[in-house]
Amino acid sequence: MLLVRATRDIPRQGIKKNDEYRLYIVDFHHHMGREKGHQNTPSGAYEFYALLWFEMQKLIEDIKDNDGFLFEPVGVVPTPFVSEIFKAKKSWNRLNHGWLVDRTVVFPYTDDYAKNGFPEVPSFHTSNEKIAGWTTRSPNSSRLIGFCRVDPKDASAISRNSAVDELDYAIRTLGLRGLKLHPLAQLFVDEIKDDMTARVLKRAAELRIPVIFDTRNIRTAEKIHSLVSSVREREPKIKDDLRVILAHCGMNPGDPKLYQILRDPALFGETSSLHGKDIPVLFEMAKDRIRNGDKEWSRKILFGTDYSFLSVQAVDLILFLLSHDFPGTLSDAQRILAGNALFLINRPFSTRSQTIAKAQQFTATSSPKVSIEHILAKISLRKDVDVASLDMMIPPSHTWPMPESVRKGAYNGIQFDSIIAALRKRNGSKEMHLWIRENLGFLRVAMLQTHGKQALTSLELASHEIPPSLYDELEATDEEISSFDEVFAHISELFT
Repeated sequence: MLLVRATRDIPRQGIKKNDEYRLYIVDFHHHMGREKGHQNTPSGAYEFYALLWFEMQKLIEDIKDNDGFLFEPVGVVPTPFVSEIFKAKKSWNRLNHGWLVDRTVVFPYTDDYAKNGFPEVPSFHTSNEKIAGWTTRSPNSSRLIGFCRVDPKDASAISRNSAVDELDYAIRTLGLRGLKLHPLAQLFVDEIKDDMTARVLKRAAELRIPVIFDTRNIRTAEKIHSLVSSVREREPKIKDDLRVILAHCGMNPGDPKLYQILRDPALFGETSSLHGKDIPVLFEMAKDRIRNGDKEWSRKILFGTDYSFLSVQAVDLILFLLSHDFPGTLSDAQRILAGNALFLINRPFSTRSQTIAKAQQFTATSSPKVSIEHILAKISLRKDVDVASLDMMIPPSHTWPMPESVRKGAYNGIQFDSIIAALRKRNGSKEMHLWIRENLGFLRVAMLQTHGKQALTSLELASHEIPPSLYDELEATDEEISSFDEVFAHISELFT
């Protein structure tokens, strides 16, 4: 998390000079794998974020001298609980850095593995398995969120359902949580609106996952918008689950057509590649031109880096969000840096694997910070069970609170007192959610199904997203414990 300090009083936001705030950051555009001269792994990602902070520090003094900051960056804070997982093992602790960015959405390049086994297997099959290997195992599963890639043109090269089947495999078997499509690299720019792409987008909506399209110009953005409109018209039942992100904001933030597109409730823009004067143009025009009922303009933009194709350009955008020139509030900045990305991903990790038979809750009054860190680190070290993901819950849909200062608790919208850890047997045969909540001095740990009528299917901490029958079941099964070792014993028994 990025620690920032207010440089003056802002009465309308309840901010006082020298108040400090912690901003959670999600990078929504990051490549891993190997493609010609580009290569990246989890360690490369963390090193890149350490470099970003180094570059940011070099620029801060010049901006301070010109009185450019409304919020001055003063440090980087490791993500609570997550950094402790990395300390659990000596080899993992070497990766315990780069905490400027808390979560990273990663997907394959058009890489050296994209056509492995083709046409006997679909494009990107091996690439998707590699991404899953990095993102669904400890310790990186607590920092990385894996997206898959498919090639819609496999419909003609292999079989009609080939790309859709690969998407199903990546999401429902591997546990990846979104999709990247690249019309230029896969040579379907002219076929974006064709049936082969529409079927992929329809299936993504049915799976309730976001889709990020590489978008190099406004004409491609318009074609994607037409595709979304067509799928929505033909399949009205899935309209609320269509979530499409235009990478690079079409590389033309000065075009009014971009903002007409972003008014569509299903369309969002991602910021990688934007730099220099592009950045103020994007935010000024977004605030002026995005009108969609009473919904805030800042809901429509997501932060991304496009590493390793791009590098330190992302610093310009972060620093602009903290400047006097940014036309939004600190809450708007936090939405752009993380909140919007987390809302779009939303669905906790789950696959079609067997899950536990019923929910079970345990209540303890011991110190929650020590206990949570202890149990997560201990589970992470098991050879037969993986922490396949670690998600903090988020506020209800379309809301984001004004961040609180560190002296008032440092709440920034990320629910560090309500987290969901997805646990999965190493062989993939069984999984569960571990829902850890701190409330009124009590710590409650619930073992939940990952799918079914009593499963949590959203990361939103909202009453309408949590099945009423689940609360009844948890109260009925609640067991008071004196040590989390008892919870660990139950987990061991269920995964035996």
